[in-house]
Amino acid sequence: MDPLRFENLTRAYGARTIFAGVSGTLRGGTTVGLVGPNGAGKSSLVRILVGAEEPDGGTVVRPAGVRVGYVSQSANADDGSSLRSLLERAFVRERALHGQLRASEVQISAAADSGDAPREARALARYAELRDTFERHGGFDSESRLRGILVRFGFDGSDLERPLSVFSGGQRTRASLARLLLEEPDVLILDEPTNHLDLEAVRRLEDILVEQREATLVVSHDRSFLDRVADQIWDLDGGTLERYDVPRGRAYAAFLEARAERRAQAVAEYERFRAEEERRKAVVAELRTHGSHNYAQVRSREKQLGKLERVAPPRTSQASISVTLEAARRATGGLALRARRISAAYAAPLFTDLSLDVRRGERLVVAGPNGAGKSTLLDVLASRRPPDHGDVRLMDGVRAAYFAQDSVDELPRSGTAVEAVEAAAPLTGEQARGLLGRLGLGGDAGDKPLNEFSGGERRRIMLACLMARAADLLFLDEPTNDLDIPSREALEAVLAHYGGAMIVISHDRYLLRRLGERVLWLQDGRATVIERTYEAFERELTAGSSAVPAKPAAAPPAPRAAGRERDQRLEAARDARALAACEREVAQLDEERARLEREFADPGIYADPQRVAALQSDLAAASAAVDAAFARWEALSAKREAS
Repeated sequence: MDPLRFENLTRAYGARTIFAGVSGTLRGGTTVGLVGPNGAGKSSLVRILVGAEEPDGGTVVRPAGVRVGYVSQSANADDGSSLRSLLERAFVRERALHGQLRASEVQISAAADSGDAPREARALARYAELRDTFERHGGFDSESRLRGILVRFGFDGSDLERPLSVFSGGQRTRASLARLLLEEPDVLILDEPTNHLDLEAVRRLEDILVEQREATLVVSHDRSFLDRVADQIWDLDGGTLERYDVPRGRAYAAFLEARAERRAQAVAEYERFRAEEERRKAVVAELRTHGSHNYAQVRSREKQLGKLERVAPPRTSQASISVTLEAARRATGGLALRARRISAAYAAPLFTDLSLDVRRGERLVVAGPNGAGKSTLLDVLASRRPPDHGDVRLMDGVRAAYFAQDSVDELPRSGTAVEAVEAAAPLTGEQARGLLGRLGLGGDAGDKPLNEFSGGERRRIMLACLMARAADLLFLDEPTNDLDIPSREALEAVLAHYGGAMIVISHDRYLLRRLGERVLWLQDGRATVIERTYEAFERELTAGSSAVPAKPAAAPPAPRAAGRERDQRLEAARDARALAACEREVAQLDEERARLEREFADPGIYADPQRVAALQSDLAAASAAVDAAFARWEALSAKREAS
């Protein structure tokens, strides 16, 4: 029997319906990844499934005895207890059974003392039943299970008596997940479980979920995580839920391919319907125009038209970031930043005696466990805080910009989005509106007060401020936080096309694989420069090989020949990225032009002259954008062939 099933669920907030008529089944041994844009209702659906909210319509079916385990996005709460006491809450059922066993032993003893053989036999039978249940649920090995889960989640025995208040957010998330697995529920529901987790902790969680046999539902924006653990993707978008069976190992990538194919089929089906509808309308119009006296024939044709099965217009993709991030000047080689023998520490050293050169156009990933000092290093390199020792120098003429985890807090407390962008750089109001519009915040959004925007929207406003500065060197600390998957993908495309230098910290492995040309690894007070792409580095880490050298790599000033060779390598990599980004841009713009052409071909729009005029303008702009992008692609292709 399926442990959880839901049918025709509807959820609305006021007059706005979030989703309607959605149905699905969670089956044992299946891990479902629930995806969709922000605001689509993913968290609302999860809260309904776990019983925290009631739907406005529909039913949720859980067979008797089925236990649902849930970890929310805010699961790392601290109530003053220790790690042990948190984990031992998982054994409530075992403790109750243990109490019943002790009570049964007392009953057996009392019956034996009184010489009541029938009563003693009943007590012994009850004791055997309780003991079997207690053993089946692991009651006799609770402590060993607790110790085992500690190791699987990266804790050790000395952590058990420590208060939760001394742990980081990522450690508390791991503790909540460990408690949930100790409970051994029949259904696991995890809402953004990788939030606050570093790479090693995410990989541990992936290994655990891959081994799990329980029905599992995961809400996540982490595409690499979904790739690894999911074998089904549920796409909640536009108020409907679509299901895709996908191969574990490349689940999200396969979902994108399957969704594109399904949407292409929907477009073709809709176009066939529209063509047939127009054909039947033309037949009726022809009969009427020529004054046919065979009214029965006209009526028959009208009935045929009315019986034509309607096909809904295909769903359009969410509007995404469609902007180019430009450096103040094109990267032409040479250094952007130089650091010499820098050190920083808090209670213990974070990095010591680090020397580093960052060249124009280079993409450097700063990686390492949580708490290793990544954000501190970025602050030092960006001159937001001085190093304890050493020197950092931004090279002459290089303009830098910083985008931090808490950048949204730097937005003014009052004012509008347009005013915030105008304050970041010398732009006119029209230019600021144009920049916000290309980030999906067009129309009246520019005049909304800043405090009315969501976290993801505020991050887009900060991105607009960043782009307005036209920097040659970007310092990016978790730039994809609060962004849904479509916005992450669009931001990746923006950054991939950027021609300046970049130093980035992120937990988003898709982003790092696409951008990372070199890795600076921080761990245990050591900073190690790794001369490999992030993708190659991650592959070695996952395979268990020693991806990090035993000793930190020396970073003396590079000889001129080596510098020229590296500049050439970076230039070739930039050109390859630009060509790939241009190919994607041409495809996306061409798809948008085709969509506008389909809409323009709909006779129904001609009743609205304003809509016709707007479509004409949009179609002309889209055609010009396609032509311009194709011209860039031709120029880049010619350059690559000539090199």
